Amino acid sequence: MKKKNLVNGMILAFSVVLIRFIDVRVYDMNLLVTLLLTAGLIFVLMKVVDRIPSLDEPVSKRTAAITNTIVVLTIFLAFFVLGL
Repeated sequence: MKKKNLVNGMILAFSVVLIRFIDVRVYDMNLLVTLLLTAGLIFVLMKVVDRIPSLDEPVSKRTAAITNTIVVLTIFLAFFVLGL
């Protein structure tokens, strides 16, 4: 697995939590607007990540598993703590 794949997973988690937080706490958005903002943010951030050559290096399975576990736990904690 490459570092780029791990970063893309973090981008997905960050985007969903950020847009949901804005939707719930800041401004109540229409569902279609929320989906378009989320997709747009994910698209832009993934294009930025594709331009970083150092993220093409491989990562060990252990590091990938730990990182993925932390990302999933962070999503659950963010939704629980922030009440999203």
